[in-house]
Amino acid sequence: MVIINPSFATQPAAVNRPAGPAPVLAIDRVLTAVVIGQRAEHLYELASGNLKMMAESQTALRHGEKLLLQVTGKDQQQRPQLQILKPDTGLINEQLRSSLPQQQSVNQLIANLGKLINMPQQQQLAALGKEFIEAIASKPQASDPAGLRQAILQSGLFMESQLAKGDAPTRDLKRALLRLNQRLNQQLHNIEQAPKSDNSSKNASLAREYAPQTRIAPLLSEYSAAPSAENYPKNRDHSTNRTELPGQLSPQHRQTPTLSDADSNLEILRQLLRDVRGTLTRQESHQLLHLQQNDKTQYMIELPVRSNDGIDVWQLHFHKFDKTDSEQANPRQQSTKEEPQHNWTISLSFDLPELGPIRARITQNPELKILFNAGNSATTALITSKRHELEQTLAAQGVSTQSIECHNSPITIASSELFSQSLVETQA
Repeated sequence: MVIINPSFATQPAAVNRPAGPAPVLAIDRVLTAVVIGQRAEHLYELASGNLKMMAESQTALRHGEKLLLQVTGKDQQQRPQLQILKPDTGLINEQLRSSLPQQQSVNQLIANLGKLINMPQQQQLAALGKEFIEAIASKPQASDPAGLRQAILQSGLFMESQLAKGDAPTRDLKRALLRLNQRLNQQLHNIEQAPKSDNSSKNASLAREYAPQTRIAPLLSEYSAAPSAENYPKNRDHSTNRTELPGQLSPQHRQTPTLSDADSNLEILRQLLRDVRGTLTRQESHQLLHLQQNDKTQYMIELPVRSNDGIDVWQLHFHKFDKTDSEQANPRQQSTKEEPQHNWTISLSFDLPELGPIRARITQNPELKILFNAGNSATTALITSKRHELEQTLAAQGVSTQSIECHNSPITIASSELFSQSLVETQA
C-alpha cells in the first residue's frame, strides 16, 4: 500500500486493505505507473513495471491514466508516500543530464562479448552473454517490415510499457541486459568473497572500478567545429565511442574490444559490468528523452543488428508531423479518403564495414522521397548504381517514390529536435 498526495482533510473509504508489506521505494525515486483499477473511493490499483501496488489517493485518478510519481517519504505505518509530478517540472531533464556521464553505446559491449566468446579459457563467462546476443535481431529480420517492427518493439525502449500492459517480452534487449547485469554482479560477488592472498585488493572499493572514466569519449566540439573530414580527431583508437550523447545521429562503427587474453576473470567481469551498465544507462537516457514529450511525435532508437560477419548498430529517428493547412487544402492531396493526416520523416544512420558511414532520410510528404548521404565516394557510386533496383523493389510493394538521390559528403553529428530541447542547457 502506498499513499499518493497525502492529505488529512479527506479520509479514504473504509474497505479491507490487502495484507502484506509495503513496497520498498527509495526516497526521491521517480517512477511511472498506470492506473489499472479502482477498488473503492480513493483506493486504486497501480502497475509500475512488474510491480503491482494498492494506492490511497486524495487526487481522483482515471482508469488507464499514466502517472509520474516521486517518493517523498513514509507515513507512521511505514507506507511510502508519493507525489504526482507534472511533466513540465524539469525533473526528467535533470535525471537525463545526471545519467549522461555513465552512458555509452552498445558497440563496446558487443565488441567485448565477441572477444569473450573466442577466449577458450573463459567459456563459463562467455555463456553469460548468450541471451543478449540471441536477443539481437538478424539482418534478414531487420530487412523485413514485420520483422523490423518486432525488433523495434524488442529494442528495450518499450519494455516497461509492455510490462504495464501485462505482456512479458521474452527477447527484449533491455531484459537481456538486466539479466546479464544480475549474473555479472553475482559472479563478481562470488569471486570477491573468495579467500585471497592480497588483502588490499579484497578491500578495494568497487565504485572506482565502475566509473565511466575508463573510456572518455571525445568532446562534441571536436566533431561539430566544421563539417569536414579534416576536423575528425587523428590517431584515435577505435575503442573510443564517438557518440557522445543520446538523441544524436552519428554513424556507429564497430569497435575493437578492450578485453585481452591476459585479463583475469575479475578484470573481465569488471569491464563487462561497466559496459552493461553504460549500455543500460544509454537505453534509459533515450527513454527519458521520449518520456518528457507531450505529443509523442519523435522516437530515437538504436538497434543492434546481426549480420554474417558481425553486429552493426542502426540508428533510427522517427519524426511524425501534421500536414500544414495549405497541404490539406490542396485538392491533389485530397484525392483519397484513406490518405493519412500527417507526414513522416525517418532518418537512418549506420556505419558498415567497407562501406563507411551512411545516412538515409526518407520523407513522406505525401509522396516518398529518399536521400542517401555517404562519406565514401565508392559507396556513393554503389548506391547510385543500385537506385533503379530500389525503385523497382518499392514499386513491386505498391510504393511510388518521388525521387531517390545520393550525395557524397562528410557525415557530421545531427541532433533531433527532441535532443536539442532537452539538453540545450548542457550544450550552452
